[in-house]
Amino acid sequence: MQKDYVGGIQALRLLACFFVLFQHVTFFTCYFKGLDYQPFLMINFGRMGVSLFFVISGYVMGMCLDQGKMFLWNRVARVYPPYWLAIVVSWLVLVPLGVDWTFDFRSALLLPTLLVNNSYKIPYWTLCYEMAFYVLVFALMLMRASRKNMLWFCAAWLSVIIVVDAYKVIGDIDTAQAFAPVAQPGWGILITPYPIFFIAGLIASIGGLSRFERIPPFYLVLIAICTWAVSNNMRLPSPGPMFIMQSFSFVCLIAASKQISFPSVVTRLGDYSYGIYLVHMIIIGALIALFKAYNVEMRFSGVFAIFMLCSIIGGCAFGWFEHKLHTRFIKRVFRSEPVKPVAQSLNAQ
Repeated sequence: MQKDYVGGIQALRLLACFFVLFQHVTFFTCYFKGLDYQPFLMINFGRMGVSLFFVISGYVMGMCLDQGKMFLWNRVARVYPPYWLAIVVSWLVLVPLGVDWTFDFRSALLLPTLLVNNSYKIPYWTLCYEMAFYVLVFALMLMRASRKNMLWFCAAWLSVIIVVDAYKVIGDIDTAQAFAPVAQPGWGILITPYPIFFIAGLIASIGGLSRFERIPPFYLVLIAICTWAVSNNMRLPSPGPMFIMQSFSFVCLIAASKQISFPSVVTRLGDYSYGIYLVHMIIIGALIALFKAYNVEMRFSGVFAIFMLCSIIGGCAFGWFEHKLHTRFIKRVFRSEPVKPVAQSLNAQ
């Protein structure tokens, strides 16, 4: 059962990673060919993948609350070294190709910002959300908040987000004008709509999914698809209500994944999902720089295939390396006390 549980989480991580990868490959293929991307991306797969990642993160953190004072240290060990390695790869790959590249410590430390450093070609804005969430959960742990009190805190936190979302109208989250302040929120990062997904995952983890797990996985997946489809077509001034519905659909997917056995190759690729996420845009940026002189002659399908194939191969190679580096070296250096098997398995991802 433990193996299936971890395998299910990794399968969902792989799915979320594919959504993001498909979004970026399609978008930048259109950019390379000078085409409007909207007819090709009627569904924002990238937003869907990031949201699923956030729900998974909240759920896994609920399983790691017994780590005590090592909780934040373990998160730092998992997030920062691969990210810093990706920044080095970005510099080594992009600078020789003449791509503008700028380093700054604020981005390297994943501090909340009002201006994301896009020169890295790393979508690290999501990692800023991750670290802010981890720090908040760690603060609750230091205050020795019980699981029940954490649930009450999540309810209060969600209420604040809903109120802010209602009074500070963002607009259609799929437009650049609305997305930019959410991706670059500064120190207000924890009261934007995106933490709704962390909250949903944490509540599901602490509160338990026993009632959900009584439902056959097929029906849970069906509920998830229908809920997401309805919510994605909601046209409201701000994304808060849509995010609440979609977080519920992703919780249903987690409950379904716990009942399904996945092939080992899926679990293994899920292990590499963080690495794929970190470097796939670097690879695409390098390919655009290499082939920009041939953009007219190259066919759309050919460009898409090259971008996708190279992103998958290069991303998996980096993912394999950083995962081995973490499990065989970084984890041993950073961790000074043992953790429970399930939390250990999940934290290695």
